[in-house]
Amino acid sequence: MLKAEDAEAVAALFLVAFGDARKLDPEEIRWWLQNDELDPDNQRVLEVNGSLVGYGDLILESDTCVLDAAAPDAWVTFLEWAEGVARAKGLPHVRTQLPPGHEAAGIVEQRGYRQQMISYSMEITLDAPAPATLPDSIEIRGYREGEDVEQVRALLNEAFIDDPFFQEITPRSFREFHLKGRGYDPSLWFLAWGGNDLAGIALAFPERNGDTDLAWISDLGVRSSWRKRGLGEALLRTAFHEAHLRGIPRVGLGVDVENPTGALRLYERVGMVPVSQHNTWILDL
Repeated sequence: MLKAEDAEAVAALFLVAFGDARKLDPEEIRWWLQNDELDPDNQRVLEVNGSLVGYGDLILESDTCVLDAAAPDAWVTFLEWAEGVARAKGLPHVRTQLPPGHEAAGIVEQRGYRQQMISYSMEITLDAPAPATLPDSIEIRGYREGEDVEQVRALLNEAFIDDPFFQEITPRSFREFHLKGRGYDPSLWFLAWGGNDLAGIALAFPERNGDTDLAWISDLGVRSSWRKRGLGEALLRTAFHEAHLRGIPRVGLGVDVENPTGALRLYERVGMVPVSQHNTWILDL
């Protein structure tokens, strides 16, 4: 199992396996160990002759075993582990994500995986960002701890229900991945209200995997009844403006290229550009 003393070696493995596309600092790995939603038994390291040569973790969804691994010389070992766990748990799918052209892409393809989805990490370098223009009857304000939690969680579940890999955000997962997220700062969470109706949210963090020059928007969601009014753009620009005021030079987020809400077009329109690509591979057992 993964231990705190493995953090430096695991961070180094991710750098070797993926370069800057998955650059992590050791503190990020230690944070994984504090997350109660992550099963310690599903966080494994591989040692050969006393040297740590691979890392992998599994997340078990309702019908899929999701593998994240950094194993430059041991990809097959971790793929076999994930596939074995999926079969033992009766899960019909295994999923993993790799950059295009990665050495492991050929390995997963040979094992019968099919490429299902392409996503981007996108960024913008901030230079006096344009102010937000709010739709009529909308007010944007900050997140109130203890008061807004259930409405935010409900909106996340509603706004992303059409995501092909949607999993319900439970109170526990919201706490572990959002409220206890690294760098959590409620003053960077922006809520758009139409009267008493929570219409949209932008949840931003002041750093990404230890990179304090990059603010990260973990979630940008608009309730379906409020879409096509410019609300998503207003929330984005609000987050950009606040990051700029704090002296953070870049803002980033992730997006599914085929997102049905047109998110990619929105991000391009406000000046964001792809900085890395990630291909999702699925194995049907």
